[in-house]
Amino acid sequence: MSVATSEDVRTQAERRLEKNMKVKSMIISQLGLDVEPAVVSDNQPLFGRGLEMDSLDTLEIVVMVNNEFDVLISDDDIEAFGSINALVDFIEAREV
Repeated sequence: MSVATSEDVRTQAERRLEKNMKVKSMIISQLGLDVEPAVVSDNQPLFGRGLEMDSLDTLEIVVMVNNEFDVLISDDDIEAFGSINALVDFIEAREV
């Protein structure tokens, strides 16, 4: 078992931040929201007081994730929409 170096950890963290920003930017663009990705917290809820997504928005995001990351989100995967972090965790767990 190899031990991660501080450089490995830093690289992994940078990749994660980039992916979170990409997902935020894609959601904002896809839904036509008037907000800058940098002001959206990675833990901000996607529904309710967060990005205020609704069921139609959810379908658009499902298609977007499938097209961009080749990851399918089913009706049983509602936890993926908890926040940007939850969505990216879901994507990373299922990416090929």
